[in-house]
Amino acid sequence: MDVRTQTALLASIVATALGLSMVLRPHHARVVTAYSLFAFSVAGFYLFTFLESVCLSNGLLGWPERISLGARLLAGVLVPSAALGFFLEFLGGGSAGRRTSRRVATVSGILGLGVAASPLAHTWWGGGLVMVWGAGALIGCVSLLVWRIRQSDSRTERARLAYLAIGAAASLFCSGLDLLSVLGIPFPTLGPVVTTLYLFFLAQTLLRLRLMDLHELLGKVASQSVLAVMLAAVFLVLTAWVKERESLFIFNTVLAAFVIGILLEPLRAKVDQQVVHLFFRERSELLASLSTLRARLANVIDVAEGAAMTLDALNETRRVTHASIYLLAEDRPGYRLLDHRGPAPVAFLDAAGARGLLAAAGSGEKALLLENLERRIEEMRQRVPEGRRGREELRRMMDTRTALGLMKAGISVPLSGNDRVIGFLNLFDERVPEAYASDEIAMVLDVAERLATVVENSKLYERMRERDRLAALGEMAAGLAHEIRNPLGAIKGAAQCLSPREHTGEDAEFLQVIVEEVNRLNGVVSEFLDYARPMKQNFGPTDINQVVARTIKLLQNEVPPHLALDVQLGEELPLVDADAEQLKQVLLNLVQNAIQAMGERPGRIQVHTSGPERFQDLRGGQEFVEVEVVDQGPGIPSDQQPHIFVPFYTTKQTGTGLGLAICQRIVKSHGGTISVQSRAGEGSAFLVRLPGLSPERTVERPAEATPVPGEVQPPPAARARARRRSSA
Repeated sequence: MDVRTQTALLASIVATALGLSMVLRPHHARVVTAYSLFAFSVAGFYLFTFLESVCLSNGLLGWPERISLGARLLAGVLVPSAALGFFLEFLGGGSAGRRTSRRVATVSGILGLGVAASPLAHTWWGGGLVMVWGAGALIGCVSLLVWRIRQSDSRTERARLAYLAIGAAASLFCSGLDLLSVLGIPFPTLGPVVTTLYLFFLAQTLLRLRLMDLHELLGKVASQSVLAVMLAAVFLVLTAWVKERESLFIFNTVLAAFVIGILLEPLRAKVDQQVVHLFFRERSELLASLSTLRARLANVIDVAEGAAMTLDALNETRRVTHASIYLLAEDRPGYRLLDHRGPAPVAFLDAAGARGLLAAAGSGEKALLLENLERRIEEMRQRVPEGRRGREELRRMMDTRTALGLMKAGISVPLSGNDRVIGFLNLFDERVPEAYASDEIAMVLDVAERLATVVENSKLYERMRERDRLAALGEMAAGLAHEIRNPLGAIKGAAQCLSPREHTGEDAEFLQVIVEEVNRLNGVVSEFLDYARPMKQNFGPTDINQVVARTIKLLQNEVPPHLALDVQLGEELPLVDADAEQLKQVLLNLVQNAIQAMGERPGRIQVHTSGPERFQDLRGGQEFVEVEVVDQGPGIPSDQQPHIFVPFYTTKQTGTGLGLAICQRIVKSHGGTISVQSRAGEGSAFLVRLPGLSPERTVERPAEATPVPGEVQPPPAARARARRRSSA
């Protein structure tokens, strides 16, 4: 059996397997059926070519040889018609394309049967007629692909079609070269091998919808081919010279196996690297840059430094036109832009916009690709989703696509830490829809994992620094208080001994200023000690509404008559694990600040409690309780807002600058956050957010729960339940 016969059998088996593998897929499309028919027709042609060759080589003339020859000729004219039908279906020819393919198939069948069943099968011009018809139809397929390339506006689509056109032309050319061996010219049989590879590539084109995956496939095929040639050369060098000496042949074969086993891994890595570098230079540079970045991030502790390093490295690869990093905001539900390269994306992605991204991350998707999302949306629209679940799924995907558009992201990788999504790393190349192959995405996932580790380590490092700073501050505070309070006591005592009432004019005024300033400085020292010394906390399940009600009751007498205090308590809030006295101190400070900010202007101060369900998705299902204090004062200028929680920073003439710093420290010790939203001239809103206990441990507030008469108003639903209870 010669090489030509063996390759024909191999091509028949592989083509049959490819056709079966596609047709056995569930819910396959019409184009998959067309591909299977094409593969089966190729398999039939090479099968009958093999049988005809076997009959001729074994001298089986007569009916066996006649049947195999006729079947080969019939299959030879059916292959082009099947190929044309597949390409028309693949290119979206519609009903007109199907009618054309059916007509071509009918003419091909009549021509094939006419030649195969007649004496023309044994004549050279009968076979030539079949050959010309098949070559013309196949050239028509290539021309159809070239025409569609010129008509397409998409760079990605043109590249995909160019691969198909080049492969079809190569297969047709190599099959034509096989005629040289028929004419007695020695030439390697390449047609069956190239045709089989082309069928495999067509199957991958149907299965791999991304062009970059096809790039990756071609790179792997090229590297594996080079590797196979190199290893075959090693085997031939070690075994060819032995010839017919059987003992030496077996020994050298075993030796060649050992050598190949030793060289396989290093050769594979080196060949892959060189092939990618030679044929896909930009991809090679991106992989090298990501590998270097992954190693550099291991030595970074600062979030801003790690973000800048990541974005700069991606931007320098020339494969990224947009890159951004978002981190979970502490002041309100959503994600805030940390840094970016390229055109600026949206500065803040709220909880509603991020819900689709979080749902996808919660379902196990490690990377969200805009191209895949748009493809799924289009598929669902074509199917017309039925039922509430289908409509909600389509709406969620639409929201996710909107969020990716706001972040200018073609691929978004969630940054995960402590079982929650703490941010997103976004990349986009606006020049091509499919910019990144699967191995590149895998490397981006590794970088995102390192970046998430940097974020978590940075938070831990900041907590450690804060603890050490407060410890040093506490040690200094004790000695400082002693050194300051003793002279203050002496100064105040001496001023009081002078008795300002016995003096008149400026002398009395100066003595009064001394006493007042000494008292103010003593208050500063006391607040400094409160801030610096370790807090003694008594945590326990706490009802935040009761804390607010008691605090407002204490403040009733301090509220000027021109101000109204509006208190609204949320319904059925979860308990918080907290120190009630310290939370009362926070609320006292915030409400007193609001009263001072209002000054003499009439207005309203609002104190609200609520449980924001919208925040649970961002915190891994954690329930939170919010307390908001809103005033209608002059507001805080935007340039001052970043500093208001810094110790000793104050905008008041008599302030110490420690009140809000102490509030922040208390809230952080409870695992919560405190933030401000303010605009100059529009008032300020301070928001305290505390983590709640388990959802089962909620408290239902009755209408008579610690109200302040005429001021604290329970929710309407609670008042209605109270009326129903009293009537019952």
